[in-house]
Amino acid sequence: MLIKATPEDIKKYGEFAYSVALNPKKSCYPTYADGIKTKTDFFKAAERAIAKETYELLLFGIDGKVEGWISYYWIPEDRYLQLYEFNINRGTKQALAELLKTIETKFAGYTAYFGFPGDNQEAIHFLSEHGFQCIEQDWNHSFFFDGYTAKEHDDCIEKIFRYNFDKFRRVYHEDPDTYWNADRIFETIDDWTIFVYNQADQPIAAVFLTGKDGYYEIYGSEFADEVFNESVFRELLTASLSECKCLDAKYMTYFCAEDEKSVLGELGFQCVGQYVLYIKEL
Repeated sequence: MLIKATPEDIKKYGEFAYSVALNPKKSCYPTYADGIKTKTDFFKAAERAIAKETYELLLFGIDGKVEGWISYYWIPEDRYLQLYEFNINRGTKQALAELLKTIETKFAGYTAYFGFPGDNQEAIHFLSEHGFQCIEQDWNHSFFFDGYTAKEHDDCIEKIFRYNFDKFRRVYHEDPDTYWNADRIFETIDDWTIFVYNQADQPIAAVFLTGKDGYYEIYGSEFADEVFNESVFRELLTASLSECKCLDAKYMTYFCAEDEKSVLGELGFQCVGQYVLYIKEL
């Protein structure tokens, strides 16, 4: 069963829940198996899920024994709900069934976003069988900036600001299910780092990322003609790494497509594993 967690529950079950969070077969995204997020981060996330009004942390138990915990948050104005922690040692399908029943009642009209490692097959099978649609399958990579030297980028690389944002719009192919569309990115442009690759002053590709406090994440790469170009992608990624190094970055995360994996490995990224994202209209 699911019950609302308390600060005392975090103290009592936190170490156990963290050990489960390190296992991709029994946890969700964001993953703590990426070499970046720490145990301190894990406990802060749990404490935040209890303290904030738009978060909830739930203990899950079977036959009187706690098997882990689940947290999620929601954005009322966007009718958006995101699974944030799902660390279940035993009873994954039962936990998901109870969670789904809870959010379908409390958040009717919302869209639920559930991300899991590809290794958590029990969760993936449940979602597939209960009306969730898989909208993303990527490979999660981590980059560590220790020892990395920034490189100057070619003149064909252009950084995007408000005044030239139209160049990014001309490259970005918006998915109707994607939360961060071009308009939302433009509204929060100061939180983003965006580069486009120009050919004869025409943008043909882009990469865009966000982050702070030493941690950055590449949100995506785009090609105007929707055809992957390895050399262009390499230039854009190198520019992004160099920019972040100049901003004192410590880590970078990138969820990449299959055709991008080899370039990431060449540039020093480490593959964490597969990521899959499922959504459902509640």
